[in-house]
Amino acid sequence: MEELTLLLFGENLPPHRHLHKLSNKFINIFLGEREKETFRESDYYLIFVEERYLGDKQREYIYNPAIPVHKDFLHQVESIYGNLNAEMILCTMQHEHPTVYINQNEYEGYCYYAKNTNDKILFFETDIDQLNKVFIRMPKAANAEQEMQNWLTKYLVKRV
Repeated sequence: MEELTLLLFGENLPPHRHLHKLSNKFINIFLGEREKETFRESDYYLIFVEERYLGDKQREYIYNPAIPVHKDFLHQVESIYGNLNAEMILCTMQHEHPTVYINQNEYEGYCYYAKNTNDKILFFETDIDQLNKVFIRMPKAANAEQEMQNWLTKYLVKRV
């Protein structure tokens, strides 16, 4: 099974029980299909649902659901999750961890690569003002570390 990441992010994410209820429906469909003679594991994606909460309140951490989805139904999964109260992007498993040092402070990011577009999306937190959470969308060819450095430098200049 090819692995993908379904990334949900924003200030308002659906309740965890809702995300797990959705994933359980897809898992049950997969378990039924797996019993058929025509079943081929190569016809499925294994999708890890990850969330990046950007709100101010504390959100309880949960394990990321993993859902097996037939390749023919990937667009339906994108549609269902795309209608939740959050931004959604389907990503490859490729990612990077840019690190930037400014004024002897270390800032580390996590950058996802979109599957169907030429975008990548970078998430990081600043220690400025109680951990502001930031994301930057950029072309895949962009240097995530440099983009993060530029953003932080501009932000810090505005604060002085």
